[in-house]
Amino acid sequence: MNTTLCIVATSLFAVGCATSGSYIYAPEGATRWSDGRPVAITAVPPEAPQGDVAISSFGITQLTPEGQSPVEALHVRLAVTNNGDEQPWSVDTREVMVEVPREGKSRAMFVNTDLANLPQVSIARGERKTLDFYFPVPAGVDDESELSGFDVLWQVTTAARPFASRTTFRALERYDESASTHVVLVSGWGPYWWYNPLWYPGPMFLHRRPIVIRHPPGHVIVTRPPRWHYAPSSGRPSGRVSRDHRRR
Repeated sequence: MNTTLCIVATSLFAVGCATSGSYIYAPEGATRWSDGRPVAITAVPPEAPQGDVAISSFGITQLTPEGQSPVEALHVRLAVTNNGDEQPWSVDTREVMVEVPREGKSRAMFVNTDLANLPQVSIARGERKTLDFYFPVPAGVDDESELSGFDVLWQVTTAARPFASRTTFRALERYDESASTHVVLVSGWGPYWWYNPLWYPGPMFLHRRPIVIRHPPGHVIVTRPPRWHYAPSSGRPSGRVSRDHRRR
């Protein structure tokens, strides 16, 4: 079941984020913008920092596993940086969860990255690893206007100790677009997708959306990316590059 999957990936874009009236998820304690979204930075471990975890969200998107029906998914991005620890850090992607008020918790269905050794991720000194998690969405939630917020529960194991934390996200309807023009590492960027067999029948939301994944798919496509208004700095569309890396 530890299947390495593949995708249609996208190139880098210069992006001006959503138009007025759109929603964006902002983590509490956000201090800067990255990949077109507000990001919260947590020092790890806080008592003697050797690196950090940057966390953000592109919101609700849609994935289509090979030969199966489209799936609504809530995206969360973790970027883990080990700046100074001689011993590698580790992240078990199976243990990262999202918690929705009055709905409970869920593990991710899929994880997307440029690493082929999922679900365990090792971060050596001087490395930064970016992981995109795609969680199921509770029944009745079709877009960001119907999900006011959520918490992400995550853990990084360092040489000193495991460090667990919780990051709260809130949906904001309006925000300063002038600060949000960036070169963006878009949703579904990595060549490897990992299907998490533990997400079901693991912790599940109270109101479960009917999702049937009959078998680990050979590849996954982001069939509805985040709702952005693209504004390339060149004034012209920068185009999309499709790559389909078959399962190895």
